[in-house]
Amino acid sequence: MAKARSILAIGVMTGNSLDAADLVLTNFGEDGSITDLKSYSVEFPNGFADGFRRFRNEVSHAQGRIAEAVERFDEFHDLHNDYLVLIKEAVTELIAKAKADPELSNAYDLNKIDVIGFHGQTCAHLPPSMAKTRGHKNVYTVQVGDGQKLADLTGITVIYDFRSDDMMNGGEGAPLAPMHHAHLGEHAKKVGQYPIAFCNGGNTGNITLLTTNNGDDLVQGWDTGPFNHYSDRLIRHETGMPFDKDGQMGKKGKIDKELLEALFEKSATTALGDNYFELPPPKSSDPEWYLPIPELSLSGISIEDRLRTVQYFAAYIFIHSLSLLPETVVLPRYFALCGGGWKNTNIKGHFEELVRGKFTANPILDDHITAFEDLAERFGIGNRIVIEPAQFFGYDGAAMEARLMADAAFCRIAGKPFTTRSITGVDSDTVLGIIRFPNADINKATENLREWIDDKRSLNLTYDDPKHFDSRWSRASAGWFEKLVAAQPH
Repeated sequence: MAKARSILAIGVMTGNSLDAADLVLTNFGEDGSITDLKSYSVEFPNGFADGFRRFRNEVSHAQGRIAEAVERFDEFHDLHNDYLVLIKEAVTELIAKAKADPELSNAYDLNKIDVIGFHGQTCAHLPPSMAKTRGHKNVYTVQVGDGQKLADLTGITVIYDFRSDDMMNGGEGAPLAPMHHAHLGEHAKKVGQYPIAFCNGGNTGNITLLTTNNGDDLVQGWDTGPFNHYSDRLIRHETGMPFDKDGQMGKKGKIDKELLEALFEKSATTALGDNYFELPPPKSSDPEWYLPIPELSLSGISIEDRLRTVQYFAAYIFIHSLSLLPETVVLPRYFALCGGGWKNTNIKGHFEELVRGKFTANPILDDHITAFEDLAERFGIGNRIVIEPAQFFGYDGAAMEARLMADAAFCRIAGKPFTTRSITGVDSDTVLGIIRFPNADINKATENLREWIDDKRSLNLTYDDPKHFDSRWSRASAGWFEKLVAAQPH
């Protein structure tokens, strides 16, 4: 059978900021081409984010045992259903917008979308780097969102629960972005924009480095830690505003070095008390592990100064994380900024100055002076360093995370691994995600998708046993190891 030439995929992402659902329709060619056709975002309705925050607290109290959290949280059924309806309606609207574009409707059969890559809503994440435990059975990740129900609602095949496969194979379950960035970075390399770092700023920050180590190509990624998390939390609790738009309030403040030190030393620790920011990659994090340290509530420090400090902290830990790389790793010359967090001009400004070794207005903690000076030397003050939004490099930064989910779905159909040891610490290269056909019937999939699955022999590449796992949430929620043991033949 002749191989299909491309896959039409919709990516759906709802992040930890709990502000919106982001979607993108993208065509993935077998030749490696990635073409965005249309993007769309819909804001979460009033009360939606608060509902998920309260449910996250229940999941946290239950230590990732989501079935227990659901039993105690009476609102779960309605919240979950409303979430899926929101996604379904957003998918419908995205397709309608694409069909209204004559150029797209003439070039593509938009009545035959092949697949939806659906992340779901993260409610807990305890990776090996935070759990600091021997073996993998005590780690977990929890994403809510029933892929089968979404497939039934939309009539489109859904691929979801991407993080579970990585964690079940010994990995961090995050970040998922590096492989997608590597796919995009092939173009950057061809035009000489290399080595390059993709820097995502959301509730959490993460970085993908496409470079060389001892002359060999390297793709490496990790979570840097809180990005907008503390800024959003502070302004929400003390002013009622959802976030510090463009950093306007933080701009009025100044950096408090003592608070900066407290944030670095106390705000993210592992189960054994190790400082997350001092751990080398691979590593991943989650808002659940960003502690509300008492220094953030000190009445002696103005809200403006605290905001400016946590915004500086977001940039600071981004750059500090690069100091943990071996000297054999070539540091990036190009930085592609993606994610809404970079709209905060304070974070972006501090980041740019720290990369360029401008430390006068950017205080460095005493224990880090040597590390930052060494970084400045490795970057090379005289070298041309380009720091621009992802659009500068030819990518829609606003659609980056949604496209990532579409790419993960495409790779699942193509049978391609989406995580590797250098990215998540996984034991071996790992294919991610489980496939859900409308009405659980493969014949409801598009003919194109069925041809791909047949050609790539990719249907049963990941473990998926509905007898042991609830389709409403990720397989690797707490207790997954015992379920796998129980599933083994005796």
